[in-house]
Amino acid sequence: MSPPIQLDTVFDRLMQRPARVVGEPDWRYAAVAAVFRQGDEGAELLFMERASHESDPWSGQISFPGGRAEPEDASLVHTAARETREELGLDLETDSVTSLGPLDELQARARRKILPMAIRPHAFVLNEPHAPFELEAAEVADAFWVPVHHLASPKHRTWYDSARAGVPFVFPAVELGRQVPLWGLTHRMVLDVLERLGAIADVEALTMPRARV
Repeated sequence: MSPPIQLDTVFDRLMQRPARVVGEPDWRYAAVAAVFRQGDEGAELLFMERASHESDPWSGQISFPGGRAEPEDASLVHTAARETREELGLDLETDSVTSLGPLDELQARARRKILPMAIRPHAFVLNEPHAPFELEAAEVADAFWVPVHHLASPKHRTWYDSARAGVPFVFPAVELGRQVPLWGLTHRMVLDVLERLGAIADVEALTMPRARV
């Protein structure tokens, strides 16, 4: 078994290559925060479980904190920080947080549709312990940390039943011991992070869905 990935590795490797950009000028934009900290089992990533709502296309899923850009946001990094503060009560714009930079953009999908929206993750590191989360109950059911080595371990890989364009598929996922595994766009973002950190070698092989039989 490989040793846990430490926060020093995040600082050393995460930003070694430029971020992929997929958005077009006329698209809408959203941003999410990939927040790291040093835990007892090495570097950890922050996730939240979205509250269940009929109007939310990502209802009940595991995700990074974040949301759509608003006109008052100076940049997408400010969007990620604002949404994290609103959803979790965690302030990423303080001296105790290091902003590392943007990660690979993804095109949004929701309820079987590909959307003209780019989602840009932005990486942050908490350098000090933080106050307890203050969850926005209308949007967030829970917030929790997961060791990066857990996300990379083959023994936690699983499959999640869903559909694409109305066709039933099973999608690659990671079991987190919760009602719903990590899957979909956030899973893809996590795989990009793991590839940057040298924890996995082939992102595409771990993202391909298969037809449900």
